[in-house]
Amino acid sequence: MNSLAPLKEIAEKCVRCGICQSVCPVFAEVQREAAAARGKVTLIRNLLIERIGYSSKLSTYLLQCLGCGACSENCPNGVKADELILSVRALMVEKKGLSLPKWMILRGIIRSPHLLPLLLKTGSLVQGLLLKKIPKESGLHLRFSLPYLNKGRFIPSIKTPFFLDRYPDEVKGKDAQKRIGLFSGCSINYLYPSIGEATLRLLNQNHFSAVLPKDQTCCGLPAYGSGDIETAKFLLKKNIRAFQSLNLEQIIVPCASCFYFLKEGYLKLFPGDEEVKSFSKKITEPSTFFLGLIGASPQIDRTSDPHKKFRVTFHDPCHLRRGMKIYQEPRQLLRSLPGVEFVEMKEPNRCCGMGGSFNLIYYGLSKKVMHRKIDDIEKADADYVVTSCMGCMIQLQDGLHQRAAKTRAAHLVEVLDKTVNS
Repeated sequence: MNSLAPLKEIAEKCVRCGICQSVCPVFAEVQREAAAARGKVTLIRNLLIERIGYSSKLSTYLLQCLGCGACSENCPNGVKADELILSVRALMVEKKGLSLPKWMILRGIIRSPHLLPLLLKTGSLVQGLLLKKIPKESGLHLRFSLPYLNKGRFIPSIKTPFFLDRYPDEVKGKDAQKRIGLFSGCSINYLYPSIGEATLRLLNQNHFSAVLPKDQTCCGLPAYGSGDIETAKFLLKKNIRAFQSLNLEQIIVPCASCFYFLKEGYLKLFPGDEEVKSFSKKITEPSTFFLGLIGASPQIDRTSDPHKKFRVTFHDPCHLRRGMKIYQEPRQLLRSLPGVEFVEMKEPNRCCGMGGSFNLIYYGLSKKVMHRKIDDIEKADADYVVTSCMGCMIQLQDGLHQRAAKTRAAHLVEVLDKTVNS
């Protein structure tokens, strides 16, 4: 059977109705046919029947996609255009290979257990020379532009020691009744250890011991999104090995994108593999995990001063809402917290414009998408915009900083931890 047949079948389902144009955040900014799913699917169909060939121009069109899934969610014919685009990116890597920068990052740096930490530790020593501190936002911005990094953009500072280096393999909770694995991901480990620490405190306070295998690594989503299936599978195997012998029933993943890829993406890479199935079943995310705890046995002081309220809104990560259909649970959790007033922003599921490497390659376009999101956040008049995706956190902090907005970006577990420990 032709290995391209399933892709051709998906592409043929598109009837070019144009609904995808009305929901595509990239098309909203550039107004070009190739920006929307309909245009990309047409190009893919012509590629698969060999009317056109693999080219740098085609690669550019396929990379100008945030992978938000809005097109697939709204397609009346059920065309999974986002998945089709990812599949063809992988085909292009198979045929043409990775670009040199991506090869260096994905194959040379991320695969190495020592090179990425070494580079980041070195970076932490010199970041003060290249970047200025932003005290209010606890971040940095560039003094001058660098390749893929524009002057003035918000940059989270590298935090040393890294999160996984701060703690033993197991952090025991008082009267712990159960052991829970914690997958930190790259952003929490290197940039936002405070979010990992908030997760640890919440687990320990609820009588869980947290298990932190030191040889866990990147989830593999950046490689997968770039079409580098080989690296994604390499990282998958490494993460499963890191957790498989620890006898854990659950592994909590504070980053929504990592959560999606560990739970769903791994099954796509190795469909039917029992070891992968067993691992994916254990993966859970904070809102459903802690909402279940609060409903069953609240550990929150509900005698807090009702006048000391802070106002929050929630930004839906695309991988969480569209990828995993989880969006009510974070809101239920926030509404359950004392001292928190929840308000819904307009279009909370609008993509923030991050899209992984999209933000680096097409930063100007990413900013245009981002500023529409910041408009909605400012209209909500909240003290905090809460999310649970580390990529969204970085993007929102950048947008809020550039707008000099009063609203601050916060992670869901930080807000939960704040109500428990304030």
